[in-house]
Amino acid sequence: MSFDPNAFMQSAADPMPTQMNVCPEGEYPFMIDSDPKSVAVKNIKGVGKESGKPYDFYQMEITCLLADEAVKAKLNRAKVTVRFRVNLDIDGGGKLEQGEGRNVGLGRLRAALGQNTPGWKPQDLLGAGPFIGKVEHTTVKDATYADIVRVGKVS
Repeated sequence: MSFDPNAFMQSAADPMPTQMNVCPEGEYPFMIDSDPKSVAVKNIKGVGKESGKPYDFYQMEITCLLADEAVKAKLNRAKVTVRFRVNLDIDGGGKLEQGEGRNVGLGRLRAALGQNTPGWKPQDLLGAGPFIGKVEHTTVKDATYADIVRVGKVS
């Protein structure tokens, strides 16, 4: 069966869910998706609501695949993704800062994956794992989102 956009536009649909079932809070094994789009760096700019001061920083967003079959079955999904976001400390030359207290979140992920070694490149994250990720929820308006907030080695 092929998809016909014209027929689709004329087809009736029943009511649909309005809430996404997200990964429950807790600690789970994860792998990093191997799709090159699963590791992205974004420039975040804006003005603080309370301070009124501008901000401008870089953030790496990593799409992680849940490796817990019981949770996937409970959510009735073959693939469950959870994002891991880490702010980046970038030097004037556009490279990761290496100093004390810099890029700690990324360093923890690399250590959990056995990648905290010289010569590492961000693309080395693609398909890497497993690692343990702690999932917490954030609710914005009426939507609940799951995020990995802490990582560790699989023991």
